[in-house]
Amino acid sequence: MSDYELLPESPLGGVEIELEGFNITEVTDKSLVMLALPRDKFSDIESSIDKSCGLKLPEMENSTESKDSSITLWRLQKNQVLAYYTYEGHDAESHLSSQLNAPAYYTDQSDTWAMIRVSGKRSRDVLERICPIDLSPEVFTVGRVSRTIMEHIGTIIFRDGDDSYVLLTMRSFGRSMLHAIEVSADNVL
Repeated sequence: MSDYELLPESPLGGVEIELEGFNITEVTDKSLVMLALPRDKFSDIESSIDKSCGLKLPEMENSTESKDSSITLWRLQKNQVLAYYTYEGHDAESHLSSQLNAPAYYTDQSDTWAMIRVSGKRSRDVLERICPIDLSPEVFTVGRVSRTIMEHIGTIIFRDGDDSYVLLTMRSFGRSMLHAIEVSADNVL
C-alpha cells in the first residue's frame, strides 16, 4: 500500500492581488454542478427546487439565487443550468441533489474550471479592455451571466455585485486568463 495522499489544489494557488481600486481573487469556496433538465420532467424540476430552497429556473443569460444566498443558478443553455454554490466537500453533485431534490441529472464541474473574482471600483474599466460584450451597468446588470471570449480564451462572466465579476475559464487556461487580467490592469490603472 502506498503512503501517498492526494490533496486538492486550486488552479491558481489561491491568488489574491490588490491594486488601487481593483482586486483579483481566486474563488475557492464555491462548487459548480451542471444540472441537465430533461424536457419531460421540467415542471417537476421547477417545482422541486422552488419548494426546497425558493429557487426559480432563470431566464437565458440570467441567474437566480436561493433564499439563503448559498445557491445561484446560471442559465446558459436551454436544457441546462449551472449551480454555483457554497460547498467545499468532496461530493458536490450528491450534496446538491439532496438539497434541490429535483429529478435532474447532476455532474460536478468544480475541478474543471478556474474561477477568478475581479472586483473594485475600476473592475469594469479593466475588463472592458479584454471583454467584447457590453459590461455597462444598464446592460450587464447584477445577476447577468454570459459566455464570451476574452483574449482568445473561452470564458463565462457573471456579475455578482455592483463592482464585482466572476470569470470562469477552463482550468488549463486559468494562468493565461490571470495574466490577461493583470496586463489589462497594468494598462488601465
